[in-house]
Amino acid sequence: MNHQTLSDNELIGLLYSQEDRLPRAAVDEFINRKEQMVGPLSEIVSEGFNWTTDSPESWVPIHATHILGAIGGKEVVLPLLESLRYSTVYDCDWISSVLPSIFSKIGKQALEELKQIVIDKTSDDYTRAVALECLGAITISNPDAENKVFGIIGMVFNSDDEKKFVKEISGNVLLDFQRTEYKDNLLAFGLQERIHKHNDPKHMASFFDTDVIKAFAEGKDLKIYTRDWLSFYDEQEINRRQERWNKEDKERKALEPKTKIGRNDPCPCGSGKKYKKCCLNKNV
Repeated sequence: MNHQTLSDNELIGLLYSQEDRLPRAAVDEFINRKEQMVGPLSEIVSEGFNWTTDSPESWVPIHATHILGAIGGKEVVLPLLESLRYSTVYDCDWISSVLPSIFSKIGKQALEELKQIVIDKTSDDYTRAVALECLGAITISNPDAENKVFGIIGMVFNSDDEKKFVKEISGNVLLDFQRTEYKDNLLAFGLQERIHKHNDPKHMASFFDTDVIKAFAEGKDLKIYTRDWLSFYDEQEINRRQERWNKEDKERKALEPKTKIGRNDPCPCGSGKKYKKCCLNKNV
């Protein structure tokens, strides 16, 4: 297919029909058209229904976010923030896991907006956590923003009334970027977590389960901030996903004859959705 000959609407239509098999050539054509595609893609990620619908439409906001990130520019910041909120609220790891890398490319244009999410204690904890990682990622391509960014992250980490989970994530970001000005505080926090774990076996597992001294000795580890999110469209990755879905489908069908699944029972595929909202229709 020659994607260059497609109209904008026809190109958008591919997002709804190709599921997770959208070819890289189609993505490249979106990117080539740049600004004229930002509006339609922004509408997709800003519509909450698109994040809660079932396959094949569930892939549409994922594609839209990937492409917006590749187009870049100030115009994509607000729709990407919508993706951040929706992907964290609805557990879309396909997006929340690559947003730090995307915002690393977007750069300082998103700094103030991400800051507002991070310091807003009424926001969802996971949304704030991903925003913290996105803030840190901005400094990779904008080292002149380091003092401001890590001042914000350090403020969250050092706050006495901050939520434990958010403190843990902010601490991990400071460790990832080797912020030595917070080393003593990180050591104290890590020690406190180990003491709590030792004294109380029921102590909630910590996301800050790190040997701080070892982490500083090993140097920066920025893999989660530098992922190539467009590798999602590599032919090898597409084929690998199809193999995975086929394997899971066979396992699910083998399980179903053994155990009758009610419409309102959890789906055996592990999605967390009810069976009727997930795989029931696939097996009809």
